[in-house]
Amino acid sequence: MPRFQTVLFDMDGVLVDSESFWQQFWRDQVFAHVETGDPTLEDVNGRNFRESLDDLAATYGLPDKPEYYARQFELAAETVYGEQVSITPGIPDFFATLHDRDVNVGIVSSAPADWINIVIERFDLAPVDVLVSAEQIDLPGKPEPFIYEHAAAELDVSPSSCLVVEDSVNGIRAAARAGSTVIRFCHGATVQSTDHTDFVANSPGDLQRTILELLS
Repeated sequence: MPRFQTVLFDMDGVLVDSESFWQQFWRDQVFAHVETGDPTLEDVNGRNFRESLDDLAATYGLPDKPEYYARQFELAAETVYGEQVSITPGIPDFFATLHDRDVNVGIVSSAPADWINIVIERFDLAPVDVLVSAEQIDLPGKPEPFIYEHAAAELDVSPSSCLVVEDSVNGIRAAARAGSTVIRFCHGATVQSTDHTDFVANSPGDLQRTILELLS
């Protein structure tokens, strides 16, 4: 049996170029209003936004309850995913290629499932063998490993048989802690290797080549 049976993709920053939209949103709508201290994007990148808001409120203080800011994210998401983001070039066809090779394809994201489904439908990514949102499991999200362990369990495979494509440090840590092999890639940006990164891809073509070589 091949070592790798499954490829799991993060969504934000990997499948779609949403990171710049959300990073500006964090700066303008949340960070600008903290009561003390200086939060950074490292505090929130790759994490579930609700968990991040709770932590920011506890650490830096916010003038309104986290639920208020969560609602602002929800209101923005339909426009961000339904109109503004673009898909990483070649991804829909590449999903089909992986399915043709009998490889499981999944999306494992800190975003709510409703947001993920907007992307799947808009860019015709179906079928997806497993879709796991951090909000679907009653356990801490990235950088903890549970979301990737859950995805592997849903497919009845070992996390060690999964290739994971991630952009953020928190996502990379989550996948590595689960025991998966991690490829770091970010749509439209150059990335460097970090702790727990096994491979780096700096173009969509490079990403596809790396995955196919590892599957061979």
